[in-house]
Amino acid sequence: MIKATLKILALTLSITAVTIPNVSLGYPIVKDQPNHFFLLPQELGGGYIKIGNQILYRGQEVKDANASTFKYLKDGYAKDAWKVYFRGNIIKDASASSFQVLTGGYTKDAWKVYFRGEPMPYASASSFQILGDHYSKDSWKVFYSGQVISNASASSFKLLGNGYSKDSWKVYFRGELLQEASASSFQILGDHYTKDSWKVFYRGQVIKDASASTFTLVGDGYYRDSWKVFYSGQVIPNASASTFKVLGDGYSRDSWKAFYFGKEIAEANASSFENLGQGYAKDRWNSYYKGQKNGQQGGAAVKILGGGYAKDNWEVFYKSEKLQGATASSFEYITDGYAKDRWEVYYQGIKITDATASSFTVLGGGYAKDRWEVFYRGQKVEDATASSFEYLEKGYAKDRWNQYYRGEKVK
Repeated sequence: MIKATLKILALTLSITAVTIPNVSLGYPIVKDQPNHFFLLPQELGGGYIKIGNQILYRGQEVKDANASTFKYLKDGYAKDAWKVYFRGNIIKDASASSFQVLTGGYTKDAWKVYFRGEPMPYASASSFQILGDHYSKDSWKVFYSGQVISNASASSFKLLGNGYSKDSWKVYFRGELLQEASASSFQILGDHYTKDSWKVFYRGQVIKDASASTFTLVGDGYYRDSWKVFYSGQVIPNASASTFKVLGDGYSRDSWKAFYFGKEIAEANASSFENLGQGYAKDRWNSYYKGQKNGQQGGAAVKILGGGYAKDNWEVFYKSEKLQGATASSFEYITDGYAKDRWEVYYQGIKITDATASSFTVLGGGYAKDRWEVFYRGQKVEDATASSFEYLEKGYAKDRWNQYYRGEKVK
């Protein structure tokens, strides 16, 4: 798209020479026919281009820009010898000679501070500093995303992480005051949880009825106090805090129930429930994929193959779905989403029509072939010659007569 735009601009700005062809104009020119020249566009970066003595930003002229001294800085900012620009617009009164791009959308010159091209009238350029996580400060004030945080103490202000910060008296979340938080005892727990001596918070909101004194991490995003279990800031209904255990990959259980990412797994047998890995779990009676029963009976026999595939002695599964007609005894996962049994080949749980299992091989990059056909992500590559077909790299492949990109013939 960018190349097409540049070509159009170059042709649009083509000129007919009125001087002799070897006269230098100070910028690149190309002669495409007798006495006819066009200017070559020069990409500067960030959407800015230069054509002759003109500067454009995403196809629109940057008015009054000095092309000979114009240069792109970064993050949408550019300058020439006299002016500074943000996304093609002049930043009024900004000093080009002292202008510098900081981080997080902030910039400054010798006298002013700016956020995303807009001046911050209350900020002191000489003492301004970036704290991180969208916070900044000078000697007197604290800012979040360019806005003043009212009454925050710059001298005692500290960045805590995950959007939290505090000074000697107050706690803030994403620049907003946490009304009920105590700065002196406030601490970060992890997984977006925080607490002080009296309350527990999740993403800046108080968790009602949580006991701060006993609130601790169990693992894998699960927390508990003496009476309740929590996930993503919500109480898990009827979970037993005293017997709660984390199994991994989002699975957990207590003495009576099993859970997946905080949601109860219906009909699961907690006493025999275990995590198998790759999203699968089982109990004495069933197997599960990402918390959903997959219809397999007799969970003790389930075997994880990889790539979302699993099997028992009689059935084959892709994630939570049974593969109808698949033969468990000979079924195997190959790689790259492909699997096969003695007679059929599958890609991400879908049978590949016309694929021959006995000669099927995976080439890489989504490509595979058998003795007669070539496939890309489970779909036949039309007119490809299997005997000479090979995968190259980065989506490209070839046979004796053609080259292919992501399964399509390159014309």
